[in-house]
Amino acid sequence: MSLKPVSFSKPLEHLPRLSKPYVPGKQDARFWTDTELTVIRTYYVSGGAGACMAHLPAHRTISGVYQQAKKLGLSGDPNKPRNSYKSTPELDERIREEWVKLDGRKRGEVEDLAARLSVPRWWLTKRATKLGLTIAHKKEPPWTAVEDALMRRVPLHDPDKCSDIFREHGFKRSPTAIVVRAKRLDLSRRATREELSATRAAKILGVDGKWVTGRILAGELRATKRDDKRLPQQGGQSWDIRPEDLRRYVIDHLEQVDLRKVDKFEFVALIAGEGA
Repeated sequence: MSLKPVSFSKPLEHLPRLSKPYVPGKQDARFWTDTELTVIRTYYVSGGAGACMAHLPAHRTISGVYQQAKKLGLSGDPNKPRNSYKSTPELDERIREEWVKLDGRKRGEVEDLAARLSVPRWWLTKRATKLGLTIAHKKEPPWTAVEDALMRRVPLHDPDKCSDIFREHGFKRSPTAIVVRAKRLDLSRRATREELSATRAAKILGVDGKWVTGRILAGELRATKRDDKRLPQQGGQSWDIRPEDLRRYVIDHLEQVDLRKVDKFEFVALIAGEGA
């Protein structure tokens, strides 16, 4: 048997890379520069984080200034008076009234309330803890036996389609919730696919995945592109191989299959027509 060279080059147009290209000498804005660290050394001890913020770029935060000051071993002026926040019965009553109106599904609710009350967020959180206040979080309803039975019938390899099927049956479940539920029920998301991937077919035949891809590109093994969301930069769409097409290829090209390397159980099931 003579070996024939197989080309794996894909006639795809050039597309820009997904990540930003590296530019020598250019530093990302999240890293602190020597100039910014000099500002902290100059103003932090005498004026605190507020004085530093007045001389720093707009994307820097108070917490970031505190972290850098700690790394530099700096501390504020001990003689500077500190702001002390004391609670009053009137303020506690207002906190109780406003706290029950907060929506746990929205971000920034506590921070907005702290701004309206003119107190720091950390102080408001501690005060709410002492007052025994909590935010009601709406959790998804418990899964029913009917939904669990439906989980075994939907195409778990496509969570978006599963969510649509659940909605058609009167259940509101997000794709993420369906994926998590499949893990908890120990359901394979690949078991519902009748087609085989190139990697799965290679495992059955005991060969490398590129060997199977080469047979597909050569036109010897029938396969179709999977309708997934993989970008060309990620290698493009995956291959779908029907078990009957793989069986026909094995029968027609038996001399290319090394029976010593095949997965004997899945290989026999494939040849017998019992699926893979």
